Formats: sequence, C-alpha cells, structure tokens
Amino acid sequence: MVVFFMNISDVINDIKLTQGLNNIALPFKQPVEIIIQDVLKTTVREFSEFKPCERETYEMRKNLRSPNEISKKMGIYILPEVLTKTKVKYADAYFASDKFQTEEAMMNAFTIGTPFVGFGSYYPQDILNAEMTGVAINKFAGVSSQQPTSKWLGFNKIQLFDFPNECCVHFIAKCVHDPSLETIPDTCYDSFMQLATLDVQKTMYNNLKNMTNVGSAFKEIQIKIDDWAGAESARNDLLEKWRTTFHLDDLDLLQFF
Repeated sequence: MVVFFMNISDVINDIKLTQGLNNIALPFKQPVEIIIQDVLKTTVREFSEFKPCERETYEMRKNLRSPNEISKKMGIYILPEVLTKTKVKYADAYFASDKFQTEEAMMNAFTIGTPFVGFGSYYPQDILNAEMTGVAINKFAGVSSQQPTSKWLGFNKIQLFDFPNECCVHFIAKCVHDPSLETIPDTCYDSFMQLATLDVQKTMYNNLKNMTNVGSAFKEIQIKIDDWAGAESARNDLLEKWRTTFHLDDLDLLQFF
C-alpha cells in the first residue's frame, strides 16, 4: 500500500484560505506564511504526543556506541543516528538475527527446550529431565531462556538486558515529526489541521488583541479577533478529547480480555 505524506506548503495555503488571510493586510513585520510556519512547529510537537513518527532500524550489537566503557558493561548504548533525526520520545529494542540463527533458536526452544520432548514426556520426572536438557542445550547453543528486554533511558540512550553479545538488534523509536510535516501521513490530515488551525487562531488573537495601530484593515482584523477569541479554549477541549481517545489508535496500548 502506497502511503502519502503531508506537505507544509499545502497546509499553510489551506490555513490561509480557510481563515481568510489571503486578502487581509495583517500588521506584522514578517509575511503571514512565516508566522504560520513558526506556529506549526508547536503544532508538530503537540501532535507528536498523540501520533508520533515511528522509525526503525537494525544494527549489530557490536557496532553500537556507548557513552563510556562503564555504560557499555551495563548494556547502555546510544541509539543509531538514523533514529535521532528529530527528538526521540521513546524507544524499544528487540532481539533480531539472521534466518539461520532464528531457525536454530526456534528449533532449540520448541523441540529441545520444550518440556514435552517427543510428545511423550508427561510424567513429572520426564518433564523435569526434559526441562533440564533443554536449558543445557539452549545454553550451549547460545540461546537463553531469559527473553531479551530493553529500558528507555531518555536522551537517545537505551539499556539492553539479556541480549547475546553477537546479535542483531531491532530498534523501534517513537519520535517528534519532522517540521516539514513530511513524516505525517495524509490520513492524519484532518486531525492535524484541527490542531494547526486552532494554534494559528490562538497566536493571531494573542498578537492582535492589544494592538491599536492596525492600519486600514482595522475593521476586517477586528472581526477576525472576535472570531479567534475562543481558540485557546477550543484547543484545550480538543487536546483533552484526544487524551481520552488517542490510545484507541495505538495497538500497543490496547488491552484484550
């Protein structure tokens, strides 16, 4: 399936059009496009709280960088640079390997390591013997019964637990979207535009409400100020609504009973 992404120029033009900013002379030193672009930086950060940009990559553990030798011994590593193009909010690491190692691990885990070896070991002593044999062979093969896990430490650092020294690590990071908006799928257009429009309205209102010298467009600007007066309250309501429902779009946060 082809995924299309948003474009900041289109978003700026859409906001100008819907807010009637194309034919009004605003009393700002900068062009209105620059002001909207600056406002959208705030929108992107806020939107990323609910729908972050997801990046992933694979890297051999031996190639990962650590802040120092002590950190390396503790399994603390710096995330690969490809994940840190924008601020990383959270990251996970998973054990990954090549096809041969994966098949070997599956064989050990499900034919040797299972307590029901040969589908006939149903007696307590047989089960105990099978478990001990499975653990021993798995240990010899480099396959640990302790599942590898990770802990996000913040500041682009992650700690790995029970990962083999010679392995490939699969990283998945949730990040702030790029300011260009080119990491936000088109399917998020309506939601993003809701927040972006309210952010622009709020900013315009706060900048214009106390201005007395607004030039010849005073009447038109005054109408806009009145229209935008409730933007901050509407924005707060929107964010509160998202806080109570955004998890429904995140399968990682869903609980099945």
